[in-house]
Amino acid sequence: MSSERDPLVIQGDDRRSGNFYDEFIQPCLAELVAVTLFVFVGTMAVFTVLTTPPPANPAVAVALAHGLTIAILVAVTAPISGGHINPAVTLAMVISREMKPVLAAGYFTCQIIGALLGATFTRSVLGDAKYSQYGGGAHTLGAGIEPGQGILCEILLTTVLILVILHVAVDPKTQNPLAPLAIGFAVTVDILAGINVTGASMNPARSFGPAVVISVFNKSIWDYHYIYWVGPFLGSFLAAFIYKFVTADKSKRLVFKND
Repeated sequence: MSSERDPLVIQGDDRRSGNFYDEFIQPCLAELVAVTLFVFVGTMAVFTVLTTPPPANPAVAVALAHGLTIAILVAVTAPISGGHINPAVTLAMVISREMKPVLAAGYFTCQIIGALLGATFTRSVLGDAKYSQYGGGAHTLGAGIEPGQGILCEILLTTVLILVILHVAVDPKTQNPLAPLAIGFAVTVDILAGINVTGASMNPARSFGPAVVISVFNKSIWDYHYIYWVGPFLGSFLAAFIYKFVTADKSKRLVFKND
């Protein structure tokens, strides 16, 4: 991954072609397509796991499906859009001053649309009966988990993911050509850790799209949906703070920059 342009960072000044399509439209459409496919594969994987008889291990299967899909999609879209595929990642890039807010707004819009499309495709493939029976792959709190616990879990899981992204794909000292794989691994281990607490979202779009589509059958899905926005966004702030003040290379760090 060249240091000339960080593949997960699209700054307005980095795309110098002068072509509006290349600078704005194409990256936004890449995010739309990537999130659509991510949500579709993720929700279909949940259905497959829940309808597979034992001894299938649902946590491992769901974690691998999401983690490997993210790794593939990041590898494909990184040179185009930066491969965010997650509003929390986009927010972290804005906070870290690695992306302009106008482009981030386009990403956010397309990520939400993609999530809705992905969940709708899953419903279309499975049909209403099967889709409603397994809950559409939407995120819900685990049994006995309080909202505060869920928010804290999402904050910490998202912090892990964002810190990995900032270091393997943004920071000049720690950039790594295997960044997509590292990011996929981060998603995988986070899901293994948090699947029975919140479902381990770390991604408001991944939670929102399925929630909208399944809400036709289950209105209660909105009861604690705010957790999947508050937790990941606070995790973005925390990860960006740690990065900019503690772990970043001096060219990116905000403090102690003198030689």
